[in-house]
Amino acid sequence: MEGHAGLALHDEVRRYFEDAGSDSAWPTADIAALRAWTRAEALSVRGPLEPVAAVDAFVVAGAHCRLYRPVPQGPHPPGVVVWVHGGGWIHGDLDCYEGVTRAMAASSGAAVLAVEYRLAPELPFPAALDDVWAALRWATSRFDRVAMAGDSSGGNLVAAAAIRARDAGVPLDLQVLVYPVLDSVAETPYKLRFRDRYAGFAGQPDFGSTAFDRIKYIWEQYVPDPVMRTHPYTSPMRAASLRGVAPAVVVTAEHDILRGEAEHYVQRLQADGVPASLHGFPGQIHGFFQMRGPLTDAHRAMELVAAAIRDALRHPRTPAHTDAKE
Repeated sequence: MEGHAGLALHDEVRRYFEDAGSDSAWPTADIAALRAWTRAEALSVRGPLEPVAAVDAFVVAGAHCRLYRPVPQGPHPPGVVVWVHGGGWIHGDLDCYEGVTRAMAASSGAAVLAVEYRLAPELPFPAALDDVWAALRWATSRFDRVAMAGDSSGGNLVAAAAIRARDAGVPLDLQVLVYPVLDSVAETPYKLRFRDRYAGFAGQPDFGSTAFDRIKYIWEQYVPDPVMRTHPYTSPMRAASLRGVAPAVVVTAEHDILRGEAEHYVQRLQADGVPASLHGFPGQIHGFFQMRGPLTDAHRAMELVAAAIRDALRHPRTPAHTDAKE
């Protein structure tokens, strides 16, 4: 097994781990306890909330949504970003990510539509994707330009919605995938190496194995049928072709079990003629994007994402590929 040589944590992440203590007690056996635990953690790290002009709450096809309208500051993109939160498809809500959604609206100048999709295991696939799809269709019916963004399992839902939009001929200007879950196969070489190499990382004896076990657990909750886990709307990596999907911006964290599949996905996008850029953050961990309180890299990543959104929503849309299905 490889040692920890070269596995350098960002100083702010190290301080976060020292303050937070061990993360090994992830309470998977009790879904209510898990949701309460992760909500408390999310609220503790989201940082101060950015001001916006207005927040409209409403329901789209049964899913609670919030539309964040930015404070006017000169020319701004004439569009909207559909934000899809992470949480392994089993936890997370609009409040947990309000730090992200407000900052995205303020930084990009675009409106941000946050969707609180239905959660597994009570409502497994395709419930979450159907809610995200309904939010996307709501957005495309009301805004000229539309981007989508999401982190972790939310990144999975964005990537899946982008493929579905390609298949249905629905216009989408950009997909932002922040350390996304893209492949249901647990025993990939990268994930297996991560499990072993990261034993004892950051002072946590089970860091690598816990991450590995969590990935398997959330897939079992979200898609109980193993056969369906290879469908491109659940595992975007398994799509036969990615040609014609929206341009992509992909953000990764160095010390993340999902980094390998994100890097591979960017390679696949580029090979299929899709404009795609990869932005890795050294020393960072999965979840850093929403940790706007303790981590300056969360702000740097938001600036990068906001710039991509402004650019995508301001420029003329690239004509859709003719091979998209109606």
